[in-house]
Amino acid sequence: MNVLLLEDDEKKMKAIKSEIRQFSDKIIIDTCENLQDFSQKAQRKKYELIIVDLLVPLFKDSTDTTNVSERIVDIFKDRECANANSAVLALTKFNSAAEENFKTLNLQDITVVTFIENKEEWKKVLRSKLESSIPFPTYEFLIICALTKEAKGFQDAGYKVGSSITINGLQCREIVIGGKTGTIITAPRMGLVNCAIITSRGIDLFKPKLVCMSGICAGIEGKASIYDIVISQVCQQHDFGKWSSKGYEPEIYNIQIPPKLERKILELLDTETLIDSVKHGTILSRSEFPEGQEFFNPKIILAATSSGSAVVADEKMVDGIKAQHRKMTAFEMEAFAVYEASRLATIPPLYFSAKAVVDDGGKNKGDAFHRIACILSAKTVHQIIEQGALLDL
Repeated sequence: MNVLLLEDDEKKMKAIKSEIRQFSDKIIIDTCENLQDFSQKAQRKKYELIIVDLLVPLFKDSTDTTNVSERIVDIFKDRECANANSAVLALTKFNSAAEENFKTLNLQDITVVTFIENKEEWKKVLRSKLESSIPFPTYEFLIICALTKEAKGFQDAGYKVGSSITINGLQCREIVIGGKTGTIITAPRMGLVNCAIITSRGIDLFKPKLVCMSGICAGIEGKASIYDIVISQVCQQHDFGKWSSKGYEPEIYNIQIPPKLERKILELLDTETLIDSVKHGTILSRSEFPEGQEFFNPKIILAATSSGSAVVADEKMVDGIKAQHRKMTAFEMEAFAVYEASRLATIPPLYFSAKAVVDDGGKNKGDAFHRIACILSAKTVHQIIEQGALLDL
């Protein structure tokens, strides 16, 4: 964040800078003591917040102060000015300067506050202006997780993840992969609705080139086993349709992974490098081995999947899902929302989902395999991004 400060009183400038530093030591503060220098800087460089005194010298070598209120307004009236839409705060010791031009300053949306060093009023207004002026970061990619344990999978996999922060209501944790900076967004609840909302908001706020999903899913018996990672080649919503006197009649809409990203993933799957990287260093306890399984040998599968609004723990429901697509391999509750939100974005990013299987959607559901599945999914997403999912865009 960049701040421009116009102030000729050294003591006052020091007090303002100290308050800004207490708010954040990452803010870059450019200073000037006269209107001439201020005008040049304001015209050339973009600032998120501009703080001005209203009585300052006009020129570099001048010691006489002048009421520069109208001249400051003229600078920001120029639509060619780099800061025509920037937030401006006037901190002045002299009420008369503010009172003379209050209407003009107000029409230009310049907030005027009396500066009294030991008073809290100006500090509160300054902090409020700083908070509202912080620019939203841009990220190369977003990783959407429906559950906290799914987001935690990246930490458990050994990746460096930033602390949790809230950005415009979204729970975010920054992560760098292959030199690209992204963020992991955790939904407040699982399910299609919440996931669609946070994905759409994340795309609008952060302008990513890639949106992906990490987490856990159920696998169709005979198509995917526990710990297999299923990348959604094509995804549909299995509970969209109509209830009639004939029963439930599904209405199927498919969304396919972007073709150029699919080609890149197929290229990665053609080698053993991807699965070897995912398996490497993943250690299971005895209780985390599925019954009857002695060896840890997950596969990565690019296949058809589906999403639904409710948890499935019934074999009849699973049969209904299987019947909708003969190559259906896995199902869960969110990937369709990620694909649809990405597809409908103003500037559509690339998108994919890679989730690890923890059950078959039958009555024997449990949490025994969740930890390892979250790690495997996180490692798969990480490796795909690191090995070229952004396609050098």
